[in-house]
Amino acid sequence: MMDVNVQLPAEIGELAKEVYSDGVKEIFREISKIGVDAAKTLRLALAPLQFTAMLQENVAMYFKQAADKASPKNRVCPAPSLALPILEKLRYQEDGDLLTDIYVELLSAGFDKSRMGDAHPAFLTIISQLSPDEIRLINSLAGSAPKNYFGRVASNWTQSSKSIIEHLNESVLEPVEIDWNLVVNPDELLWPLHLQVYVGHLHSLGLIEYDNDLKYLSGRGLNHGNECWAIKLSEFGSLFHRACVKGVPLESFAVTPQDRI
Repeated sequence: MMDVNVQLPAEIGELAKEVYSDGVKEIFREISKIGVDAAKTLRLALAPLQFTAMLQENVAMYFKQAADKASPKNRVCPAPSLALPILEKLRYQEDGDLLTDIYVELLSAGFDKSRMGDAHPAFLTIISQLSPDEIRLINSLAGSAPKNYFGRVASNWTQSSKSIIEHLNESVLEPVEIDWNLVVNPDELLWPLHLQVYVGHLHSLGLIEYDNDLKYLSGRGLNHGNECWAIKLSEFGSLFHRACVKGVPLESFAVTPQDRI
């Protein structure tokens, strides 16, 4: 077993003397490089979890992952008022889940003095209300240009890129080609039939707003204005994206055919 008094600075070693696994004690050693306050915050997060080693290790691992995302020159101890509620949420999250990555990303903003101002206190509550598909939609809207989406209500033709193209081709002479940089692609969602629900929910949270920009339809001779709308991130939504979504690896957003089975 690790001798924490040898492996860790004296004050940190005292914090880690409680019943922790070797893996958690090693994370204490790494976190101690940030400072005593960071180690104390980790200890507070682990205090209710001493009865289960697996939960301890998972929470400590997420804490370290968030710290590692901040560059050493900008790394600071996150405010306990931010870190502790996030770590409480992470107790119930599975590794590899998109929402887990979002929580870790928000915590990493608290570790980075150049990003601390992005970590709005409302974001923790907002994340708990979002589905993975809604996170995917927020990520697809990142940027200044609005995107169009099809279907006032859920319809079969709005649920895949192929069916959208087929639907649009029914009323034009020239084959339709869609620039998916300008249009929300339902293939990027696990449950595309709920796209209209996602849009309404994200709008109610203040994360997206409707726009009158129908650039996709302009000049194409299409008569689908009553079936096409434009949406974009609000300023608050852009801040949420920057704090919680932007730094998440792209592969975390991917939806495979196996996911839809």
